[in-house]
Amino acid sequence: MPLSTYFNLFLLTITFAFGSHIAYKYIIAASTKKKVQKEIHEVIMFSYNDRGLKRSKYSRCSITQSMERLLYYLNTPKYTMDICMYVLTNLDLTNAVMKMRLKGVKIRIIVDADMAYSSGSNIRKLEKHGIPVRWMKSTNLMHHKFILIDASSEQEFATPLVMMGSLNWTNQALNGNWEDVAVTSQQELVRQYKEEFEKLWVAFKPIVD
Repeated sequence: MPLSTYFNLFLLTITFAFGSHIAYKYIIAASTKKKVQKEIHEVIMFSYNDRGLKRSKYSRCSITQSMERLLYYLNTPKYTMDICMYVLTNLDLTNAVMKMRLKGVKIRIIVDADMAYSSGSNIRKLEKHGIPVRWMKSTNLMHHKFILIDASSEQEFATPLVMMGSLNWTNQALNGNWEDVAVTSQQELVRQYKEEFEKLWVAFKPIVD
């Protein structure tokens, strides 16, 4: 075999090996990039004098920018949503939860017993959609207001979030008070809120009429 043929075969082998190495590095880099979770840190402020209303894809009504951001996050769960809320009366937020339920998101709710069936409460509506709700009859308030998004999921590409603050899910809180909601994917904070939710979920009982 001529020397030039050996040389051409050698160049072909080197080229193939180099190309395979580049392709392998590209695949590994792309795979690693997918596994990197996006950091999310945001504070949503509500104010009684916020009149900057806008049309929203999340509501039939014009809503504030703060409400828009809150509804945005409530539409992001892919796997699970755990809600620990003193009182739930706002229809837009209730509809967002039911929408996630219809999409197959696993939802659990913990509520204060005295507020579960208070005037305007949407707990019964959520129960009718097959969402499990728990409470504890007590003279003490279940006064938490936090939501865990995808924190109970073990899916590799989930981005666990916790939303916490002073905001109750009521029209008064959303439109008539000064309130705050912090949203974060910080793992340690998400872990601690998840531990609290799981502890209450075991201690509290399903609602019985």
